[in-house]
Amino acid sequence: MENLGINYVAADEGGLIFGIGTEAGTINRRADTIADGVEFIKKYGVAEAVYGSSSMDFAAEEGFADDDGAMNMWNRILEAS
Repeated sequence: MENLGINYVAADEGGLIFGIGTEAGTINRRADTIADGVEFIKKYGVAEAVYGSSSMDFAAEEGFADDDGAMNMWNRILEAS
């Protein structure tokens, strides 16, 4: 099964949920840490276009310290990959 990469990101209870496109459909994986996210990028790659849930803009409602928390986590994962 070919992976088409992470194409969706959502904030969820202090972590990130990644939607990953595959030939068979979409699978979801959860990253609770930067290291988790880096491993998922290594395994699945990043799609040409990545969409974000509105939860990324309201991350404080999803367990992050502030509304920038989810986007900061995603950016740190990308930088570390």
